[in-house]
Amino acid sequence: MAVIVVTRLRLRDPALLDEFFTDAVAAIEQAQKSEGNLGADALADANNAWWSVSSWQDRRLMRAFVDTRPHRSITDRLDHYWNEATFADWEQDSPDLPDWQTSYRHVVADGKVAELTHPSDANQTRAFPPPVVPSGP
Repeated sequence: MAVIVVTRLRLRDPALLDEFFTDAVAAIEQAQKSEGNLGADALADANNAWWSVSSWQDRRLMRAFVDTRPHRSITDRLDHYWNEATFADWEQDSPDLPDWQTSYRHVVADGKVAELTHPSDANQTRAFPPPVVPSGP
């Protein structure tokens, strides 16, 4: 049984993009190299929203990743970057990463919102649009 983790984050200020992007790349690379990781991906969405999805062998290994830098330092700075931050996780039989629309449905239905100093209205209600996924080749 794989543990799937999805995050949806929205930058509170577009001027933070370069700083965030550096952190985001480091976190994705960290996830891909972490023990127990079965896959990781990210999506740059419309309106400064960013999605990530990862698959893990178990919750213990996923938590070890979350609690280790650089991911930990990014989590510590949620208020600096975001006005929307929602997280969802669930177990599924397949270790395959879900598509972005499935990830969206889980975040909207079961997501946990971060407590932020300056949240948008959508942060608490999870009333945000589905991700815009680029069409394939």
